Amino acid sequence: MITLTRKTDYALISMCELTLAGDDAVLSARDIHDQHEIPLPLLMNVLKRLQRAGLLESIRGAKGGYRLARPADRISLAKLIEAVEGPVKLVRCAGAIQDGRRCTLTGHCPARRAMHKLHHHLAQTLQSVTIADLAYDQWEPQRAAEKVLSE
Repeated sequence: MITLTRKTDYALISMCELTLAGDDAVLSARDIHDQHEIPLPLLMNVLKRLQRAGLLESIRGAKGGYRLARPADRISLAKLIEAVEGPVKLVRCAGAIQDGRRCTLTGHCPARRAMHKLHHHLAQTLQSVTIADLAYDQWEPQRAAEKVLSE
């Protein structure tokens, strides 16, 4: 099920800061912490998750820190959320198996098909929004919704 935590907030802040800092900019966890007062241990954990997911690169050394692993317009909000929270699922039955077992209502749930459609549209919307869209405030929800619904 989709649950966005503070980790996602901190990941978004960090990725947007790196985007706005410019191409190949390197920011340390301390830089981001100092500017946004994010708890440093939690921020470092989030940055490591983003690195493991291939969204950030870690730079060692005195002027080290993190930088975007690819252009921000090629990093979707869906990938960021998945890196921090795991797979996005609107409802338990959106994945074939949840926690090693199937939902017991799957065979006779009256809302299943509608919820699967809604899940699909949500996933498409999250995939269509990039970190660049968010950092530069270019995302337009109405236009994105029209695009997703027309597909």
